[in-house]
Amino acid sequence: ATPRSTARQLVREALERYGLAPEEGTSGEYVLCDVVGRPGGPGGAWQVEHLRPVGDGERPLVLQDVWKPKTGRSRRFE
Repeated sequence: ATPRSTARQLVREALERYGLAPEEGTSGEYVLCDVVGRPGGPGGAWQVEHLRPVGDGERPLVLQDVWKPKTGRSRRFE
């Protein structure tokens, strides 16, 4: 993955990596989500504070670089 990779490309790569390569045209059934939260739930579980679907044409690695969560929070893509 590079900063030029789109969300759709990253989803396709993840599916292939885990042996879940979708049939032609079915990768649209999956979505990458931008999740901001913090650890601290029961047993150190992740607590989601904000979740939004990333558009197919958005570039998640650029998004991660230019928009940082507040102190004490972190971002992950699911």
